[in-house]
Amino acid sequence: MCNAPGVNSDPLAHIPPPAEKRLALRVTPAAQRALRQGHPWVFDGAITAQSAEGQPGDLAVIFDDRRRFLAIGLYDPTSPIRVRVLQHGAPQVIDGGWLRERLAAAAALRATLPSTGTSGYRLVHGENDGLGGLVVDRYADTLVVKLYTPAWIPRLIDLRAALQEIQAGARVVLRLSRHVQQAVPTGAAVPCCGLANGTVLSGTPLTLPVLFSENGLYFEADVLFGQKTGFFLDQRDNRARVGDLARGKRTLDVFACSGGFSLYAARGGAPEVLSVDASAGALASTQSGISR
Repeated sequence: MCNAPGVNSDPLAHIPPPAEKRLALRVTPAAQRALRQGHPWVFDGAITAQSAEGQPGDLAVIFDDRRRFLAIGLYDPTSPIRVRVLQHGAPQVIDGGWLRERLAAAAALRATLPSTGTSGYRLVHGENDGLGGLVVDRYADTLVVKLYTPAWIPRLIDLRAALQEIQAGARVVLRLSRHVQQAVPTGAAVPCCGLANGTVLSGTPLTLPVLFSENGLYFEADVLFGQKTGFFLDQRDNRARVGDLARGKRTLDVFACSGGFSLYAARGGAPEVLSVDASAGALASTQSGISR
């Protein structure tokens, strides 16, 4: 059991290192076929044999009926997605070096975005980048790590170090999905160590929304408590499309949130844009973006 970190201490100081043991799993023929085709998950119902009980973040090695290696991934007993696969086909050591290589590959795919006037973008997109259950978004000099499984918690120290090496910024913020927030306080095996949604893992504290750019437009993001990680970064291309279509057209943006589509429409030449949302705070952020 770990104690919550004290004031001004490293919030990750009390997280125990990843377990050295490896779980051995056998899975159904259907799951074997799926893994050979690169499927990123193993569901609980697909497991036919397991060497020991596992804790969140244990590495699980999956074998076929002839005891040949199929995959290795992060084990999560709190979810029907029992294993998030990290490596298919050939064994590989899953450590800090492996993580840096994956993050560097993800960063290389987005390397041209800053030249487009974009400082807010998704740096790591979970399974699409071979890091299932993990999202990392960049908002200018702020990196936001969002966990969709508690299996990543034992590896947060390695993850933070790799991010600071590859994508250095002023701070790293931790966000937790609803599932992880529920699992952390109730699951005795989860090494929570006082972590909470919105914890600043490193760097200077935040008191104001983070300002970032997208295709030359400026937006605000509440990276501590806003929806998703603070902004719907996955809609960048759709927002640009609306900007292309909006010239000369009165535009209604319903469920506008912080007004991403509204600002693109205004820049694209819409003579009038009406933004509608239930959140007064979100609309205030829209107005702030328009005034810049």
